[in-house]
Amino acid sequence: MRTLKRLLVAVLTGCGLLSIYVFVWFRDRYSGGPMHYTRRWILHTPVRRLIHPVRPMLDLFGARPGMTVLELGPGNGYFSIEAGRLLGAGGRLVCLDIQRPMLTDLRGRLDNAGVANAHPLLGDAHHLPLADASVDVAFLVTVLGEIPDRPQGLAELRRVLKPDGTLSITEHLTDPDYQFEGTVRDLCRASGFEPREHQRRFLGFTMNFAVPPSR
Repeated sequence: MRTLKRLLVAVLTGCGLLSIYVFVWFRDRYSGGPMHYTRRWILHTPVRRLIHPVRPMLDLFGARPGMTVLELGPGNGYFSIEAGRLLGAGGRLVCLDIQRPMLTDLRGRLDNAGVANAHPLLGDAHHLPLADASVDVAFLVTVLGEIPDRPQGLAELRRVLKPDGTLSITEHLTDPDYQFEGTVRDLCRASGFEPREHQRRFLGFTMNFAVPPSR
């Protein structure tokens, strides 16, 4: 009986935290666009740890030691610290965000964690400040819908990815800019990407695409 009560309390607590997470997220972002810097705490709630477990998702994105990886829309670094550690000394993580305060916060978090191979960079998806075919993997977590001109953003991602490079897109229903699976697939195919892996998750999904070997 005591175990059942504890389980019930845990479930109710989880539901309450999820409700707060969703409410604040929608209230802050009902008009679309990136999450404001003042709401950055939402990126690190226990609920998100359940929805987006960091290391398993990095593996799903295709990040491997020694790679050059682009994290588009990192915020203040929910994935960045572990991604930098995973890539190792021979790898490089480019964390590109449109909000300078987020990047300042991210830089402090990376320094405190001793991660030296991650590089916060100010910019937007329409004009990526990266060389052609210079990236092995690019991942976006609930970011695609924030890009005003998605075909242009995807064209830029295809430009900077190496032949056979991976584009990983994760969407979650708590995001007001949520992109449906069919929409993501059609947009990426129209931009020249080929479907690779597709994994459905709780209230969301991750889809991986490849740049064709011959460009």
